[in-house]
Amino acid sequence: MRRGISSVIFLRPTKNRENDVRPVLYRIGECKDCESLNAALRARIESLPESDIVRRHHYLGGRYENLYVALESIPKIRVILDLATAQAAHILNLPKKDLRMGWWLNVMRPGETTFAHTHDEDDEILAGAYYIDVPPHSGKLVLIDGARREEVQPRAGMYIFFAPNTVHEVTRNESGQARVSVGFNIGPAKVP
Repeated sequence: MRRGISSVIFLRPTKNRENDVRPVLYRIGECKDCESLNAALRARIESLPESDIVRRHHYLGGRYENLYVALESIPKIRVILDLATAQAAHILNLPKKDLRMGWWLNVMRPGETTFAHTHDEDDEILAGAYYIDVPPHSGKLVLIDGARREEVQPRAGMYIFFAPNTVHEVTRNESGQARVSVGFNIGPAKVP
């Protein structure tokens, strides 16, 4: 894929350091030249009226981890979602038209965590996140596969993809600012 505005460069996935033979737990992509898009998304998300949040889900630790918003409320997010679907098609070796995406916002304020969970509740075949704003010390993504535990330090503009049955959590936000990300699940397109 070309480098430039709103392109994704797919980075080589990290392998488990102790045993290089085991499969990778995740793949990372990076949205190049997306700083101004991320700033616009952050500003829009901060100014969202309560009425634009159509559903909340996963009330844990005193907060809803998933905030569902109509696409029309944040139209610029379409770029991020389209790039994620294109990368999912590449990872899964499937045509993009054969995939559909469900997405939500995750705003993790200072002192908050995201508890361990999976995304294998329905027909998901790939899960992931895109990071809009990641202040220093705002938490690491922890992926768990049995005794295997890998920590990923997110950064703004980063995509991460993993199997929906991978247990994952986010460590405590020790910064003084909210960390903002988009969570998503990729599944097969519905047959008409």
